[in-house]
Amino acid sequence: CFLTASRIDPNDQDSWYREWDKTAEANFERGNAARSNGNCLTAQSNWLRALGYYNAAALDLEYGDKRLQACLAKMRTCARRYLERLTPSGEVVEIPWLNRYPLEGYFLPAPAAPNPAPVVICIGEPGHRKEEYLYKTARYARDRGMSLLAVDLLGPDNGARFEDVVGRPDLEMAVSFIMDYLATRDDVDQGRIAILGDGSGSFVARAVALD
Repeated sequence: CFLTASRIDPNDQDSWYREWDKTAEANFERGNAARSNGNCLTAQSNWLRALGYYNAAALDLEYGDKRLQACLAKMRTCARRYLERLTPSGEVVEIPWLNRYPLEGYFLPAPAAPNPAPVVICIGEPGHRKEEYLYKTARYARDRGMSLLAVDLLGPDNGARFEDVVGRPDLEMAVSFIMDYLATRDDVDQGRIAILGDGSGSFVARAVALD
């Protein structure tokens, strides 16, 4: 990170994106090489690093910027490769919400835990992405025998329609749909569900208060 930061030129508006993207690409390729050599843990670690660096590269990009769409697509690739190699493997899930705008989430079953298991829902506030929770919280949930559902408001299309929904006054209703989805799973202990919202002015806090 320090090396990447040292290469950023404050007088070059594009250098932030360029340098973090370069670092992300290097970690992504290291992960792929480790997978090819059968080193699963090394591969997972590098994919999570790459995911974080792609997220950093995208920090100031507008939603219409093709570079942002490329970063989001690569983040999702890293996430999927990480999920596939978990034991038990994680899932990419779609949760019905608005008309033709489902929520996309990552469900990571608790390892070696009796079914049904407790679950923590990690919700990305506007401006935050569900992929962040794979390196922020997944390990801690799994170490404690909890399943994890990471979800955000971007939908399954890399946030192409995000600006259509982010200004809605009823964003908190998304949480009720997430709860309804979990109620359909027989591997979730419906009496032990926690919700984590990571942001100020949290619509998640409003949702918990209202539900």
